[in-house]
Parts: sequence; structure tokens; C-alpha cells
Amino acid sequence: MQKPVRPTGVTVLGVLQILGGVFGLLGGGVLLAAAAIIGSSSFTSQYTGLSGYTTSTLSAIFYAFGAFLLILGILGLVIGIGFFGGKGWAWMLAIVVGIINIVVNIVEIVIGLTSPSSGAIGVVIPIIIIYYLTRPRVKAFFGKGGAMPATPMPQSPSM
Repeated sequence: MQKPVRPTGVTVLGVLQILGGVFGLLGGGVLLAAAAIIGSSSFTSQYTGLSGYTTSTLSAIFYAFGAFLLILGILGLVIGIGFFGGKGWAWMLAIVVGIINIVVNIVEIVIGLTSPSSGAIGVVIPIIIIYYLTRPRVKAFFGKGGAMPATPMPQSPSM
């Protein structure tokens, strides 16, 4: 059985995932470098107004966010590459990440970390992506459903 042609939307999502992955890796690297600089003793001695506790706390926060962005960057690259190959695991991973994004964005709205309008965008976009990924033609490309026939088959009456 021949693999279905990759839908254009999957190509777009793959490119966006790879771009997001690259930016995640860059951002994570910048935060990790900033954490190392902030945590260094030379930085603390130059800025005498900052106590050692403040710089170590700030450094730890930068390390945590930097590591988180690196993980998201790697995840984005993996999903994007999987999208181009029509890998079923990439489809499943994208669905799981989309659901996690929806939950995180709703929590951010509820506790007041983001405004309802920007938080709503963060909820709607993953919903649209999940909806698209669950369309029969897209699922068939990832091997998650039967291929859809081009035209409906006429049903013969059974006797």
C-alpha cells in the first residue's frame, strides 16, 4: 500500500515546528549562558547592590527556564521532522503537546498570568491544530486511520 501524499497543512505545521524548535534551542542557550554569567562571582562583585542570594536565585531561575526551552526546542524539532516523514509517533506527540498547551493556557488565564484575550489565542490555536490533525486525510497520512476513498463506493443491495 502506497503512503498518501503529505497534506499541505502538515508541511506548514512541520516547518512551524522546526522553526519553533530552532528558536527554543536559541532561547534556551541564551538563558543558560545568562544564568552562567549571573551566577559567576565576577558578576556579583561588579554589581555590589545584588546580594549573593539574589544572584543565585536569579541564576537558578534562568537555568530552569533555559533547560525548559531547550527541551521544548528539541521536542519541536523532533515533531517537525516526524511530520515530514508522516510518522505516527509525531502525530501522537503533537496531539499530546497540544492538549498540554490547552491546559497550561487555561491555567494561566485562571490564575491571572496572562490576559484573557492573549490566553484565548493560546487555547484556540492548539484546538485548531488538534482538529486539523484529526481529519481523516491527515490521519491517513500518519497511518492513524484508513485511507479515505476518493469517491464514495455505491452500496449494493443485499439479498
